[in-house]
Amino acid sequence: MNAYGDTLVPAKDVWSICDPYAREDDGDYPLPPPDPAQRLDIPLRPADRRRLDLYAALTIRGVAPLPGDQNAVAAISSLGDAVTAAVLRWVA
Repeated sequence: MNAYGDTLVPAKDVWSICDPYAREDDGDYPLPPPDPAQRLDIPLRPADRRRLDLYAALTIRGVAPLPGDQNAVAAISSLGDAVTAAVLRWVA
């Protein structure tokens, strides 16, 4: 009778057989930071900037908006800097 330790194969040894896209050096390779010279020069309207600030603040706090919440975020961001700043303070 074989013990389980005799029949088990480490997953890393078998993974290359199961996954044709697997690499031997399957480590974590983070993306390089963005290059500021490659950014597009697209001016943002103030409402768009406030909308992005709201999305970022909510996501950082762990309350990422759902796809159906985009109308509410757009409505809040269209109300001006003072309203958006107050909402950002509440979120923080």
